[in-house]
Amino acid sequence: MTGPLPGGSAGSAGSADSAGSAGLADSAGDNVAGWHRLHPLSPVVRAGRRLLSIVIAVVALFLLNQHQEGGALVGDLVVVTLALVGGVVSWLVTRWQVADGVLRIETGLVRRQSLRFPLSQVQAIDVVQSGLARVLGLAEIQLRMAGADSSGGRLACLSRADAEQLRRRLLSMTRAPAVATVALPDAASPAGEPVGAQETERLLFRVRPGRLAGAIALSRAGAFAAIVIIAMALVAALTGQPGIVASFLPFGIGIVLAVWRQFNGEFGTTVAAAPDGLRLRSGLVQTTAETIRPGRVQGVRLVEPLVWRAFGWCRLEVDVAGPRQRREDRSESQRLRALIPVGSRAEAEQMLGELLSARPAPSRRPPRSARWKAPLTYHFLAWGGDDRYVVASRGRVCRKTTWVPLEKVQSIRWLQGPFQRRLGLASVRLDVAGKRVTASIQDRDAAEAQEILGRLPVLARDARIRAA
Repeated sequence: MTGPLPGGSAGSAGSADSAGSAGLADSAGDNVAGWHRLHPLSPVVRAGRRLLSIVIAVVALFLLNQHQEGGALVGDLVVVTLALVGGVVSWLVTRWQVADGVLRIETGLVRRQSLRFPLSQVQAIDVVQSGLARVLGLAEIQLRMAGADSSGGRLACLSRADAEQLRRRLLSMTRAPAVATVALPDAASPAGEPVGAQETERLLFRVRPGRLAGAIALSRAGAFAAIVIIAMALVAALTGQPGIVASFLPFGIGIVLAVWRQFNGEFGTTVAAAPDGLRLRSGLVQTTAETIRPGRVQGVRLVEPLVWRAFGWCRLEVDVAGPRQRREDRSESQRLRALIPVGSRAEAEQMLGELLSARPAPSRRPPRSARWKAPLTYHFLAWGGDDRYVVASRGRVCRKTTWVPLEKVQSIRWLQGPFQRRLGLASVRLDVAGKRVTASIQDRDAAEAQEILGRLPVLARDARIRAA
């Protein structure tokens, strides 16, 4: 895992740790200041979904060319070999180090790229394991930083033990309180729980698998998937020609996969309070371990869909200032991080107590003229606040209540559409540095909206001064 990198300077090579994969085992040492390489099997894990395609291509080329001349078979194997060599070269020219409170990642052969990630600006650090990485005993480190590209702050991959050790090391170097010492994860534990974690963690929530499956089935995505599958089955049965739905099969598979990704990502979600923040673990095939540091939460949202309310269920989400999503990850970024994918209102209230020092209620109702603009959601439009938080609620079919810390507010906007102008209404929207949470105080009297617009910037400034 460690050692000098071809193309590096003599000083860099001399600073590399020569202790091999045991280099991170000493948690008290400063060995992370030297240059390190990723795990040799990193190219295999990074290939991810393309690995199966490569294997199929190799087998197909062999079967197709086994009766041809040897030259054609050799040519096909050369192409495959070059693809594999490219992954090895990528591993050889990638190195990382942690020095002076900065994580440095350098990569590239022809075009060198050097990335710097100040640890004081880190919002969260995740340890992610895909299915293949779990088989190989590897894990990926992901840094969440406001405004950074999601592909930049990644170390893919390290051994699972080294990844856990490095995550704790990086967290201890941030401005937040020091991280308590926790033993390395036990390889024999199927869930990968850290040994001795019970002494340093306080379990706050654990999702029920049956409730999660039922909630997804009763969600909009689950209902849509069920309708599509039933419709395709009925068309095939009534026409007696199963092939007629073949053209719609990719669409149906895409919907099913979207539901599966949500179930896979939220399965086994546990939240525990620890000295270094809230620790989240989730995943069925691909597992994720994440720590949300104190003061990093940009907003909290309580979601109560209409069907869920009949069972007393709700969903609690948090927004942490994080990276811009790559194009292939945008579908995953549409959902916020769910501390409670589905749970009871009592569980949500307990978690809100951990996240917020105060919980103002949305008790201020809109004026009667707002009925003409929002006749269905009028009874659920409300807002409230104090000197630390602003809360706003809206929605009838899916009720959403959002809390935003005033110290995290980046901008405050006064909005008025043409219909609102006719009714003498206006809205005020508070934006934070997160992905998509906003506290929208909708359809207030125009004079009240102006008063709110003049008062909130002062409260936000005072909140930032107190938090400094």
